[in-house]
Amino acid sequence: MSGASLRYLIKEGFRNTWTNRMMSIASICVLLSCLVLIGSASMIFLNINSLVDKIEDENVIMVYIGDKTLAQSNAENAIDIDSTITQQDIDEMGEKLNAIPNVQKIEFVDKVTAWNEQLEAMDDAQAQLFKGDTDQIPLPNAYKVTVKDLAIFTETVDEIKKLDNIYTIRQNTDLAQKLDTISRGISVIAMVIIAVLFAISLFIISNTIKLTVYSRRLEISIMKSVGATNSFVQLPFVVEGIILGVISGIISLGAVWGFYELAILKFKDLFNSVGIQPLAFTGYAWQMLGIFVAIGIVSGVGGSLITMRKYLNKEGSEISAV
Repeated sequence: MSGASLRYLIKEGFRNTWTNRMMSIASICVLLSCLVLIGSASMIFLNINSLVDKIEDENVIMVYIGDKTLAQSNAENAIDIDSTITQQDIDEMGEKLNAIPNVQKIEFVDKVTAWNEQLEAMDDAQAQLFKGDTDQIPLPNAYKVTVKDLAIFTETVDEIKKLDNIYTIRQNTDLAQKLDTISRGISVIAMVIIAVLFAISLFIISNTIKLTVYSRRLEISIMKSVGATNSFVQLPFVVEGIILGVISGIISLGAVWGFYELAILKFKDLFNSVGIQPLAFTGYAWQMLGIFVAIGIVSGVGGSLITMRKYLNKEGSEISAV
């Protein structure tokens, strides 16, 4: 196909989009509906996943540093559990914790800071009873450990228990497993919903384009009768599909953005009451625009090719009879 023919067919695609604008609008509306549903579902799942990640960050492993043997032999004087622990021991434990593959980060929590936080959480009368010499603090130093993958949370805890100078470990394995299950479930549900909506949009677009093809069967018949190849006939429809896909993607992004901001404004008080901070749409706008345009183009072009191929192959006799 020569460059002049290609330019002509592309120009025909743009012209046909405008000439058959009612069908074009119908196709855009179909794609718009599906893309808005996909975008809305995606933002909902992104916010849920963000909330789960936030809870995961709070589900840390507290590793308390001390001599367990010393504590057991002198249970009445719990403040001595870390009396034999040196700063070198603390630093070495930090290095060993960081070396565990599933550890994302560690944070040292000294006992003075932890004890002051406990006092601040108490009522004034209670805090007054416990205030005193910082040398008598009944808490050990500790490391707050955040893991990367909750699926191997238990294995990570078992590795930490093998280290020396550990007085005790505080962790919630059940919560970690539940959060991992929820996170995986959210991902599966999101992919299924997006796949179903994409299939629906492809099906509806194909049928919409089928009506367009049927309304222009005389034009197609003339093109075929003068020796036009199937690819020559299909290309303008492919160009139309690309145009409709791009337009649908851009409009859909604006619609989802508007609905999302409206929902945040509507439920602002509810979010504040439960301490939830919705994600900013601007952080996902460009990615979503690219995905919307890609889905729109694939749906438009795919629908055009499927419909045209079926029409040209199975209904060629009807075209020639027109």
